[in-house]
Amino acid sequence: MDLYTLPNATEPPQPTASPISIPSILSATTLTVFLISLVYWCVQDFRLYISLGPGGPPYNIWGWLLTSFIVRPFTLAADETTWTGDYPDTGCHKEIEALPERARGRPVVLGIAPQRQLTQLAEPDMNKRVLSLLSSAVQNNPKLLQQRLSEFEKHHIALFVHPSLFSKPANLPETAIRSRGELGHIHDETSLHLYFSPADAKVIIEKGWAERHRCARTQPWWFGCKKFMFKIGDTFLLLYAPRDEAEFGVLKTLIRASARFMTGQEDIAEP
Repeated sequence: MDLYTLPNATEPPQPTASPISIPSILSATTLTVFLISLVYWCVQDFRLYISLGPGGPPYNIWGWLLTSFIVRPFTLAADETTWTGDYPDTGCHKEIEALPERARGRPVVLGIAPQRQLTQLAEPDMNKRVLSLLSSAVQNNPKLLQQRLSEFEKHHIALFVHPSLFSKPANLPETAIRSRGELGHIHDETSLHLYFSPADAKVIIEKGWAERHRCARTQPWWFGCKKFMFKIGDTFLLLYAPRDEAEFGVLKTLIRASARFMTGQEDIAEP
């Protein structure tokens, strides 16, 4: 007789579905939410990157990937760009010390590279006036300054230390050597990036005229206190666009201070 026809024979167990545990449900849900949030953040961040216009990195998805995932971990946080704790308390120029406080607070500034001013914008004709001011700085200091396209942002006009000064590099600050002589440059919305001495930079930021570039920092001790990460020194500031004649006058003082620091020459004619 067949064993399986015996009355006392035990039926083989039927396969049953394994119950889904609560931890696995939570893990799957968490992963799904994370991926959706990441995709949303990436889309929004890429849109912001493109909206700020061309800057130093490529103006495409590759430039965005470089800035957002390679550069960003080594930059200042957005709320740290007005920090001045690593600058000296003394040694700034008298003209900088005498600057008034900038009125009406700080504008909104977004981006890493590019970094741009989004509010409190200048009048449309101010950009041409500032470009003329940069040209005047060169004309009034022909043996100390030059003007050409920026090394950092190849779409914008910049001021440079005159090449002849590099024959005596000991007279120049390390910043001038590392930046290939570039003092800074103007942007389409009329903000500017410029280098300053650490003492001047402290006062300029604290009086509300500028903030640091997001890369303008010394890396923490666990990264070797490295300076000039991405070829940007720790006193590279974003100057807010001048809104009126008084602020245009302040910009003249700031350009002169930048030229003094980067050329190593105190005798700089005003633009």
